[in-house]
Amino acid sequence: MSVFGLVCLALIWSAALWGLATALSSLHPSPKAAQAIWRGAAALMFAPFLASAFMPGFTQTAVEALPDLPVMEALTVQPGAEFQEAAASSFRMPQVSKLVLWTLVFGWMIRGVCWGIGQYRLQRLKQCARLVTRPVGHWADAVGLRRVPDVRVIPRGAPFLAGILRPVIYVPAALVSKSHTPQIIVHEMVHLKRGDLITRPFDRFVADVFWFSPFAWAMRERLDYWREAIVDEETADLTGDRIAYARALTQVARHARPPMILPVAAFTLKKEGTLKMRLTQLLTETPRRPGRLGLAMAAALALATPLALAQGSLIRGVAALPSAMPVYTHPVLDKAKLTSAFGMRTHPLTGEEKFHRGIDLAEEEGKPIYAPAAATVTRAEMVKGYGNLVEISAGRTSLRFGQIKDINVGVGDTVSAGTILGTLGKSGQATGPHLHLEVWRDGVAVDPMAEEGLELAKSLFIAAGSGAKIPPPPAAPEVPEAQSAPQPAAAPQASN
Repeated sequence: MSVFGLVCLALIWSAALWGLATALSSLHPSPKAAQAIWRGAAALMFAPFLASAFMPGFTQTAVEALPDLPVMEALTVQPGAEFQEAAASSFRMPQVSKLVLWTLVFGWMIRGVCWGIGQYRLQRLKQCARLVTRPVGHWADAVGLRRVPDVRVIPRGAPFLAGILRPVIYVPAALVSKSHTPQIIVHEMVHLKRGDLITRPFDRFVADVFWFSPFAWAMRERLDYWREAIVDEETADLTGDRIAYARALTQVARHARPPMILPVAAFTLKKEGTLKMRLTQLLTETPRRPGRLGLAMAAALALATPLALAQGSLIRGVAALPSAMPVYTHPVLDKAKLTSAFGMRTHPLTGEEKFHRGIDLAEEEGKPIYAPAAATVTRAEMVKGYGNLVEISAGRTSLRFGQIKDINVGVGDTVSAGTILGTLGKSGQATGPHLHLEVWRDGVAVDPMAEEGLELAKSLFIAAGSGAKIPPPPAAPEVPEAQSAPQPAAAPQASN
């Protein structure tokens, strides 16, 4: 499957998972159940691509072999012929798959830059933080932590937790002496107890990989929200006063600016409206129906799993097929002289007008002939008129290489761009070493010189009598004729 096809598949699959998780969330699950739902949806984003590694591909119909072509006319190589260098090819837009791939790589680079900026900002904040001597050991005991984290003050920003080996709670100076400081510190300790410093990067990884999908970003936002909702609920239970904790949450949101691109667990979230949702979740008692929710989750998993496996088979099966239009990335020859073009021509020996279904590229005997694209070898044998013939197929496109001296591949071989198919020679009806190249698509001969992306040779010259159509050189600008200088008037003669 092409890169563009994989991107489309990821978009459709992410939309389906987002809709399924949204439907399950409408059943009013608990915060922990809701987090499990969205984590499952995020994990299933990778399921089709992982399944493609071991699932068998769908059965494909074999491409029917092309019939033998008429006997190729003899070629006469004229050593004294005049040659013209091939005109420079005009600019061609890159193929869609290449554009999509470049866009994906650029997006991943941007995500990497954002991560680097976050790390830089984090280190800057750590450098300007100062240690707080206020004891917090009793709060750590209440949360159930074996090791008491340090508490440090930062000049501005929002409270957050950072440091996996040595976790530290950072509190902005404007909030460190307020009455709700215990709720802030307990909140971050609950994050530490739950291991959110480790799980949060995995929760956000789906949006970094599938950055092009808005549904992946929606999953990331829902995971951030439900992570904070779980911690809000546990912190309120530990402090014993949901109203006081709700006030602390409001005060922090009012005084602290949410962090920008910080790779840590923060007390506040950036999205507008999140605070209201957290307060509503904290202060509202919602009836739970675990049996109904569990049944719905089981049904959703039973539906999503076979779909993911089917997509894995589709990716594996289609990836094994070459595309209808091969991706040409390597020239056929290093250098060559085009002596006979595609189309009607005069037979070099009989003088008859016949249609030439390929092109003839003259070069020294023994020069390597390269596969211009990834394909499968469908023929490698001696054929009357062609001499030693190698045919490679990529989907509905086949390329035939005739007059080969030595064949280096066999039927059924998978070749990549740049693989040497054989060496140039004159094994068929020819009076000089050359390569006879044909391109066929859906049983119709195509002019190799007009095949998009196909490079015949790194250095290609076209014979003047080859019959190839070469665009005329641009006309030289007309030089205006120089005007003659005016003759001076004759001086009057003096009268006697």
